[in-house]
Amino acid sequence: MSASSRDRKFPLAIEALALSEAAAPFSLRLGQGEALSLLSEDAQSLSLFCDVLAGFASPTCGKIFIDGQDITSEPPEHRAIVLISPRDPVFGHLDVAANIALALRAKGAAAQLIDATVKKTLALVGLDAQIGHRADLLTPEQAARLKLARALAGAPSVLVLDGLLNELDLRAASKTRDLVTRLQRALGLTLIHAASSREDALWLGGRIALLDRHALIQCADAATLMERPSDARSASLFGEANLLTGRVLEIEDDVARIHLACGGVVEAMADAELAVDALCILCIRPDRMTPLFAALTASDDETPPLVATIQSVLHTGEHIRFRLRLADGGEIEMRRPLLQPMRGVTQGALLQLAWQASQAVAFPMKDDL
Repeated sequence: MSASSRDRKFPLAIEALALSEAAAPFSLRLGQGEALSLLSEDAQSLSLFCDVLAGFASPTCGKIFIDGQDITSEPPEHRAIVLISPRDPVFGHLDVAANIALALRAKGAAAQLIDATVKKTLALVGLDAQIGHRADLLTPEQAARLKLARALAGAPSVLVLDGLLNELDLRAASKTRDLVTRLQRALGLTLIHAASSREDALWLGGRIALLDRHALIQCADAATLMERPSDARSASLFGEANLLTGRVLEIEDDVARIHLACGGVVEAMADAELAVDALCILCIRPDRMTPLFAALTASDDETPPLVATIQSVLHTGEHIRFRLRLADGGEIEMRRPLLQPMRGVTQGALLQLAWQASQAVAFPMKDDL
C-alpha cells in the first residue's frame, strides 16, 4: 500500500494487522475527525492494541499507515499518534506548564512557540488558572485534563485514549467525557477510545470496534451492533445477549425453528449461513424476553415451552433484573420494566419464556465460541 491520494483521506489505516500469533488479522480505517471506541472484555487486549498503534509494542504482522505513510516500524516519538494511558503519568515535580513544555523542547520547538502552545492548550482544557501549579497537587480530574493538554500540544494526527477515566469518580468522569467530546468536535480530532463497558463505548457517538481474543469481530455504529450483530460473540459482547445452544428444525422465510438443548422449541431470525439440522447458537437479549406465569405445560400437539426457574430478583432502579436457571442447569438473565406487574415473582417460581422471532437471532455453532 502506498501513500496514494485515496489513502491520505484516512489519518489512520490498519491493514491485515495481527496482534498475536493466534489472532486473525484485521483491517480498519478512520476518517478525518472520526471518533472510534474500542470495546473488549479483556482490558489487556485493548491496551495491547493501543500500544501497537503508538509504537510501544509490535504487531505479529500487518501495517499501520498515518496520513498515507507507513509508520509500522517507526518509534513512538516519530509517529503522529499520541497515546494517553496510566503508563504515561504527569511529572509531579514539574508545574503544569513545564509538563507540556518538556515534550515540545525535546522536539526542538522555539521558546515563543512553546509559550504560545502551552497557553493555548491549557485554555482548551480549562487549566489556564493552574498554569504554575505543581502537577502532584492537581486533582485526578485536573491531572486527566493536563494529560489531554500535553497530548494536544503535539498536534497529533490520531489521539488514543486508554484508561483516561480510570482514576476518576463518576462526576469527574462525566465532566471529562464532556470535555473530550467538545474538543473532538471543535478541533476535528481523529480519536480512539478504549472502553471498559458498553456504556463507556457509547458516549463518543461514533463507530464501535469489538475485539475478542486480539481480533476484530465487528465494527459498526451502536444501532447496527445491537440489532444486527455479525455473530454470537458480537451479540454477547455488545448486546449482552444470552447464548442458548440448539438444533435447527426448519427455516422458513428467514425464520428458524429451533429445539434448544435446555428444552423447548423457539423461533429466531436465521443467519445467512444457518442450515437445517445444524447445531446453532441462539442470541436473545435480556430485555427482549417475555415471562409467562401460566400454562407451563404443553400437550403433545403443542410446541414444548422454554421453562426456567427464578434464582434471584434485583430492582436496579431502572429495571428488574432476573437470574434464571434453565432445565439443563445453565443460567441466563432477563430484564423487565419497573412498571410491569410481576405477580408470582419469587425465588424458586417457575415461568415460561417467550419472544417474537424478530427479537432473537441464530448463528451456526463455531468451534471458537
